[in-house]
Amino acid sequence: MSWFSVPSDTEEASKGNGGKNRCCEAQCGYASTTGPEGLSLKAERMDFEYNALKLVSSNLALSTVVGVPHVHAYDPRTHTLIMSDLAPFQLLSNALQEGDDKVVSRIGRALGEFMGRFHKWTSLPEHADTRKRFLENEASREDLLDYRWKLAISGAKRYGLGHDWMAEMRDEGMRDAKLGGPVVCMGDFWCSNILVSTGGDLKLYINRLGNRTPMPFMREFFKAYTTHMHLDKAHLALNVGRDLLSFGIDASWLLHSDGDVKRSIAQTGLELLEAARTGDKKALSRNPALADMYRI
Repeated sequence: MSWFSVPSDTEEASKGNGGKNRCCEAQCGYASTTGPEGLSLKAERMDFEYNALKLVSSNLALSTVVGVPHVHAYDPRTHTLIMSDLAPFQLLSNALQEGDDKVVSRIGRALGEFMGRFHKWTSLPEHADTRKRFLENEASREDLLDYRWKLAISGAKRYGLGHDWMAEMRDEGMRDAKLGGPVVCMGDFWCSNILVSTGGDLKLYINRLGNRTPMPFMREFFKAYTTHMHLDKAHLALNVGRDLLSFGIDASWLLHSDGDVKRSIAQTGLELLEAARTGDKKALSRNPALADMYRI
């Protein structure tokens, strides 16, 4: 795991640590273990974590948005990364449930600004070799994507929403992933992989570079992101629809919800996939899962 601290106000980046505590940790790769439902997690993934830290820290302009943790040492043989960062912090998933709209908006803007700048920078021609290098990360390119699609197709079948074209969409996505994209991409972007400081000025900690609650978080994220990068709404809809069918219907906050609530989420995911498949822009704009994006 690698953590990035992201000030919600870029002016705060020049103030340093502000006397906050630092925590030192040793990350030992992914220890060649087995993930959920047979997903293989190989220790070699830590090589890409280390390279990602080096990549972000090499751009001084990004440091106005992101404070990269200090790497003390990395052993490529054992895939052990020793680094330090600021503490204390809490999961973003918790912060979004506890924070008011003002705090949530600041978090969304900070994340959108960081991701927009980072994607814009890594899309430049001089980063062609870097993009190629990260494309070698099989866990991100194939394993995680395949796992998400398996869960989505299984979730659709659970609620009687399965269609043959879902497998075709999956195969097309897997082929597309092997070709790579215009930016550096690694792993997934998950609310439980992002940490928010609980002391002093608000900061974000991105750990391992969808939440459904209607709040300004995603609206502010998209607003900041699109000042730097174009957003393909159909491609976004495909990813959101797939993840609603895979992770959305089994989210922890739905543990005590009845089947109708989960079925509604599954139906929303299916409608997004169908709209992305057919290119129905009106259906995309009407879908509640993307409502915040269309209010930018």
